[in-house]
Amino acid sequence: MAKVIKFNLICDDKPIRNIEDLQENFCIEDVLKYYQNGLLLRWLDVRGYAEEYKKVTEIEETELLGVAKALIKIFDIEADEKKVEQDIYMIQFLDERKQLCELYLSLIHISEPTRQEAI
Repeated sequence: MAKVIKFNLICDDKPIRNIEDLQENFCIEDVLKYYQNGLLLRWLDVRGYAEEYKKVTEIEETELLGVAKALIKIFDIEADEKKVEQDIYMIQFLDERKQLCELYLSLIHISEPTRQEAI
């Protein structure tokens, strides 16, 4: 049987080994990233947090704010709702900006040879 490898999450530049560490160093941006890429569920599974694992898998929200609120509730984090909304808005803004920059760069890259042909 293969040995289960336990790993740490990194939140707010600190290693997270257990739920208490997660509560003390909770960073919504980091936890959302781990939720989206599936690493949060793997961490909960290998650490034996079956109850939290089940609750995370049951999140039905698709909007980032709803997911963030659900994660805050699951991990019993004290958070100011207005601050959470501001943080989520900033994360969404930065993600959208990144996507637009990538699109712009890809369009420039595509049109670059065409411009050379015109000369």
